[in-house]
Amino acid sequence: MNSIRPTVDDRTVRGLANILKKSKGSVKISFNKNPCLSVSLGSNDIRLDVEDPSIFEKIELNSGSDSNGFFDKLKKAQKLAEILNDCGLSLVILRKGKEAFTIGRNATPTLSSVLTGSDDIHIDSITQAAKLGKDLSKSNKKNRKKTH
Repeated sequence: MNSIRPTVDDRTVRGLANILKKSKGSVKISFNKNPCLSVSLGSNDIRLDVEDPSIFEKIELNSGSDSNGFFDKLKKAQKLAEILNDCGLSLVILRKGKEAFTIGRNATPTLSSVLTGSDDIHIDSITQAAKLGKDLSKSNKKNRKKTH
């Protein structure tokens, strides 16, 4: 880890990561009887399955400019990936049951490191990652239209 003093956000994320590492179980979120999101916690593994990205229409995903593409945002996930790796955790992000990304300890990037700028982020499936990005982008655009 670098010698820069951790911020409050870093300490918060590290604290949450340590709690998650000690937790086991799963949570499934449905909306109108349709599965939307599931989270499974294993000993060193967090699996987040985005089954229906329209759930994100209800929350604000983008607090910055609209010019940032999905892969630019993925590059910004480097800090989270470093913290997860330091804590011995992996976050696997799935789209409709298919792996898109692995972030943290179990990430084994090859070409992914060129795209993300991190050794702690692995794109498991470019197809699923692109589809997930498109899904989330659509949801975010619908959300912005509702708020303007």
